[in-house]
Order: sequence, then structure tokens, then C-alpha cells
Amino acid sequence: MSNDQNSLGRQKMPLSGFIAYWSLVLSLLKLRNTPPHTVRFHLIRGRILLSLGLYEQAVSDFRSALRLNWRHDEAAFWLNEAKRAIPHVGETGSLT
Repeated sequence: MSNDQNSLGRQKMPLSGFIAYWSLVLSLLKLRNTPPHTVRFHLIRGRILLSLGLYEQAVSDFRSALRLNWRHDEAAFWLNEAKRAIPHVGETGSLT
């Protein structure tokens, strides 16, 4: 067994990956206990989708939250973050 495997022979997860994984699990549990068609529901689901890289779907959820409450600052913030995360056509993500 190598140093990068756990006692079950599986690949060890870095701490940052472990934290991100459990953060996602906790968000899913919150979502399950939140009534649908509420601002909170769309915010939680939008943030989950954003963390999974599903930017267009996240934008849709944040827009739904703003339709329910157009003055909701957190929904506006996350909508902006999701829009900025969408890769632009022709963008490679490399500086070289």
C-alpha cells in the first residue's frame, strides 16, 4: 500500500477536496428540508449547481430567486458570480 492510499486501498482525498465534498453534502441536506419555490430553495440549489460547474442551470436558479424577490442582495450576488463563471467562446483558460 502506497502513502497516497488509505487503509482500504483507495486514493486519499486532499483536505480541500474533503471539505468541498462535505460542504456539498450538507447543502443537499439543507435543500431537502427547504420548501420548493422559495428564494432559499433556489439559492441553495443554485450554489450547488455552481459548485458542480453547471453554470447555466445555476444562473436559472438565481434568476428564479430574483423573480420571487427582486431586491434579494444574495441572489443578485450569486447570479453575478454564476454569470462570470461561464466560459466565454474562444476562451482557453491558459495564459500561454
